[in-house]
Amino acid sequence: MSSDKHCCVPGCKGSGGIRTRKSRYEMGMRALRNGCWLMILFINYTGSDWLNCANIAECNCKWSSGKKTASCVSAGLKQLPHLATEIQVLDLHGNQLKSLGQDAFASIELLHLQRLNLSSSNLRSLHPDAFRELRILVELDLSQNELFQLSPDTFRGNDRLRLLVLNDNPLMTLVAEQFPPLQHLKKLELVRCKLQTIHPFAFVHLQALETIHVRQNSISYLHRNTFNLPLLKTLTLSDNPWYCDCRLREFHEWFLNSNLGNEEVYCEGPENKAQISWRSLKGNDMVCPPSAYTSPTVIRTEAGADISFGCFVRGDPKPIVNWSFHHIEIHNSTSRHSDILIYRYQLDHFDEYRDDYINKSAQWINVTISNVTSELSGEWKCSAKSRVGESSAYLTLFLPKARTATARVPPDYSSFIMIAGSLLALTGLGFIAACVCWKTQHRRVPPSRSFTDQEKKLLDTSIAASCDRTSADLGSSSYGFEMLDRSMSMDSEDTQRCLEPVQITIEGPPGSFPPPPAEFALPAPYGNIFISVQVSGHNNEYPDLLGGGATLPRRSRTCFLKSAYDNMGPRITAAGSSTWSLPGANVDNKKDETDTNLTMPLSTFSTEFTAL
Repeated sequence: MSSDKHCCVPGCKGSGGIRTRKSRYEMGMRALRNGCWLMILFINYTGSDWLNCANIAECNCKWSSGKKTASCVSAGLKQLPHLATEIQVLDLHGNQLKSLGQDAFASIELLHLQRLNLSSSNLRSLHPDAFRELRILVELDLSQNELFQLSPDTFRGNDRLRLLVLNDNPLMTLVAEQFPPLQHLKKLELVRCKLQTIHPFAFVHLQALETIHVRQNSISYLHRNTFNLPLLKTLTLSDNPWYCDCRLREFHEWFLNSNLGNEEVYCEGPENKAQISWRSLKGNDMVCPPSAYTSPTVIRTEAGADISFGCFVRGDPKPIVNWSFHHIEIHNSTSRHSDILIYRYQLDHFDEYRDDYINKSAQWINVTISNVTSELSGEWKCSAKSRVGESSAYLTLFLPKARTATARVPPDYSSFIMIAGSLLALTGLGFIAACVCWKTQHRRVPPSRSFTDQEKKLLDTSIAASCDRTSADLGSSSYGFEMLDRSMSMDSEDTQRCLEPVQITIEGPPGSFPPPPAEFALPAPYGNIFISVQVSGHNNEYPDLLGGGATLPRRSRTCFLKSAYDNMGPRITAAGSSTWSLPGANVDNKKDETDTNLTMPLSTFSTEFTAL
């Protein structure tokens, strides 16, 4: 009964109910232990696949901050590694990937990536769809690569992206709608990207941005709405070459009023504002001096024509423009010769998002002239003035002098024909003369015969005829000489007469001597005739005429007085000495000498003919 009193559970029958409850508890504990072991075994089995990093020795896979992390830093990879699909964090810093193609990560089933580091990977090109399937990607680092441009669709599909780092890429410019709609992007870094221009609508789809870094670039101007984002809290602009003139004035005012940071920003130009802090610069100090341009700079026209030219002027504050000619300001005028009208045109439509801000004040000042006269030719000046400066441009109006037309006359070719004929005739005569000279100089000279020693010594000795003719009887011999002597003595008082030289002949029995050589055939080409005579035997009264050598007269062809000696006159011997033909003869016995018969043996007498 007592046991039944303590039973509180229906169907309990004392101590037997308690034992039943214990057994059930023990069974539950055993089942729980078995389930835990199964879970541990499952975790170990599935975890062993991603931890080995696909057996890539250079990669290290581990748990980091509760994420499955694969670190392949400076692993020398040239393409993406094929790791386990459950990898959440991938660090590929310092590899040589160079480019990423379409669906680069989807193709290797790395779709669970939340953080991706591709810095210093030598990336030069990215396909617009390279990251398309990374739906849960939160952080992406593409810094220190060689990306020159990015497609506006590059990050399309990365809706969870919160941090985008593009530092140290030579992007240079950001176009309108540079980034696709990224509703969760909070921070964008564009440091040292060599940016020069940023379109006012470059960040229009990044409405969740809170921090933007664009310091250390090459930006000079920005539109006031470039960073006009609702949630923006931090904007860094330092270390850019800001040119603090009227084009930067509105952005400068917006930045100071937005309180987007405490950093100091300085001007680099113009020269009078260099190194001035933005906070100490007022909007009225940021001005643009006027500038004037004419097009064209020279106009050529004719008298009576209608012309128009203009001057393009810019500046802020708006300048005052006028035209002047010969230092006289030109206004609308009408005269009996010409009409001058001046028109002013303002820029009809200004697009502040495309056009340069300074064009907002641009204006055209046109000049129209009807019936131009020479009085208006010269230099015209366009002047633009404002409180911050002055600028001038020049235009030259040129009217050429009138020319009188003259009728064209056919050219007269008669003089030309006469001159050409004369030149041809002179050329022909010169050619004929040259041929004659050439033929004369190249006439064939007959070969000369060889000479004996005595003949060689007598080559320069000549025989001349005498003005008197004397015959000498050579005794019983029938041989005789007929010689002509011309005396060189022009001072003799004897009878003077001139005789032409004659030919010396030698007479003898026919056949006794050989005929003269062919050189003596007439007409002979020689100017002198030489005779070599050898005589042996004489008496004491008359010495040897030749004295061992040929003695021949040497005379020039001239008039002379009769010689006081024999008809042969002075002689020059082969030995080189000069002597008289009959030594010892004088004037008193010259008659006797003339008549004296020379008797000598002629058995050894011989003659030789030599020609030169």
